[in-house]
Amino acid sequence: MKTLIEQIDPNTITALLIRHGAWLLQQQPASAPRDLTAMQDTFERCSGTVLQQLEMALSGHWPEIPFSHAEFDPEQQIKPEHPAYWICDPIDGAVQFLSGLPLWTLSLCLVIDAKPVMAFVYDPVAHAMYHALAGQGAFCNGRRLQVRHRDQLSLAVLGTSFPNYPQRPQSEIDEFLHLLSKVIPQVFAQRWMGPSSLSLAQLAEGKLDGYWETGRSLYDWLPGILIAQEAGAICSDIKGEKLDWSSDGILFASPVIYSMLSTILKK
Repeated sequence: MKTLIEQIDPNTITALLIRHGAWLLQQQPASAPRDLTAMQDTFERCSGTVLQQLEMALSGHWPEIPFSHAEFDPEQQIKPEHPAYWICDPIDGAVQFLSGLPLWTLSLCLVIDAKPVMAFVYDPVAHAMYHALAGQGAFCNGRRLQVRHRDQLSLAVLGTSFPNYPQRPQSEIDEFLHLLSKVIPQVFAQRWMGPSSLSLAQLAEGKLDGYWETGRSLYDWLPGILIAQEAGAICSDIKGEKLDWSSDGILFASPVIYSMLSTILKK
């Protein structure tokens, strides 16, 4: 008898994501709507439509796997109702999407027994489909991915992000800026380019050498986490401890860069 993950056809999922990504691209505003209410209405209409359609489609194929809606419920994330479930972010990078900019994704992740086992990150603007299966590697449009093995931190290009809507406490802003001030002098470039899902996929692809972020956004990170890990990235929380559901922040990098970057962030 096939295991649950063996019953799932990745090609079926990629076709769904590509179709809905194309629809989102058609709906994307040319520039930001006039006010916050208009932005919220546009986002909720677009993301809600895609989430509903994907949930219906995947439930039709695999009815035993529910969708999780616990993105903003940490307690339910730690103690989920089901051993296997989908996590979906229809528009990861909402600010870019609403502003008519690139660097936003449609992401989907299958979690079984609290671990990501199948992940998809689709960049509709670049037509780049990243996906990974636990123990089977990471790919972009069918091409196997491998992190870039740079050995000099002074040449490293890093990614980060600091989502700030809703407004985050000043203490979290201060912590992020403190870490940023420690990292910037040590690296070739520190960039803030879109959502974590895309930056972690770009790390897997060898376009970035590392990625770090503060906060507690594991649901947002999970698709990219699996893709980066399967491409050979080393991962931990921001302090270098084991990454789990209660972790604060993430740190991902190629092996040599990870060792050096972890030392800097711990100081």
